[in-house]
Amino acid sequence: MEITKVFGEYLNAPFAQTLDLEYAAAAASLPKEGAGQMTMQAALEAISPMKGHMAFAKKAGLFLSALQQVLKQDAELDTAVLGEESRLDCINAFGKNYNLTVKGSAGNNAGAYMASGSLTIEGDVEDYCGMGMSGGKIVVKGLAENHLGHSMRGGEILVHRNVHDFAGNRMAGGKITVQANAGYSLGFRMTGGCITIKDLVWDFCGEEMAGGSIEAGGHIGHETGLAMAGGELRLAEQYKDTIRPKATGGRIVPIAKARRPQAAPPQAAK
Repeated sequence: MEITKVFGEYLNAPFAQTLDLEYAAAAASLPKEGAGQMTMQAALEAISPMKGHMAFAKKAGLFLSALQQVLKQDAELDTAVLGEESRLDCINAFGKNYNLTVKGSAGNNAGAYMASGSLTIEGDVEDYCGMGMSGGKIVVKGLAENHLGHSMRGGEILVHRNVHDFAGNRMAGGKITVQANAGYSLGFRMTGGCITIKDLVWDFCGEEMAGGSIEAGGHIGHETGLAMAGGELRLAEQYKDTIRPKATGGRIVPIAKARRPQAAPPQAAK
């Protein structure tokens, strides 16, 4: 299969109006015969010389995502071939059934509209990771930028480090767990699902949320529950009296912070 020729034609075609149509165009560009004989890694290495093209990040990610569904097997993808300044967008978008591990960082829309399977990113990830996903699991071992889990309806996202602003924006279902801190407007306008932040959350936590639950184990910023209409905020016990400006519904439930085990007293010398 002339992978560079096939991808080059797709790369230079006009963008479709929506992400699902663009993914369909990427899938249609794959030849009916021969595509299943190439690994994702070999395909990335073959097309990487085109990384200077302005559409490369998005189209390469969708192209490789479509290729994975043809391969029908778990895969690893080492992005070092792109260098430190280039990241693939839309990697594992619309993914289902199979597991992908990215050895490096990923760009925007990683795991968007996933239905099943798993995506593990060993570095950081940019905006809209897990957007619209309905199932499966995403693990980010670095940090996640803005709009993590935007409009997600199901599935699970686990972030080992911090997440930036608007995580869980318009979330309707599923679960987000962040092992460290979260930025501004966590759970903005969420209607369902569950978000757990192990440490602090900045201002506007639960802003305009209508359903679902948010649990935070550390410090809470200003204007928590701003214009909250429903749902539940589970906050560390010392923040049980947090003011909710302009709130018309929902509730705050105090939770006790886990205590660190005390060290045993030193043994007296005999």
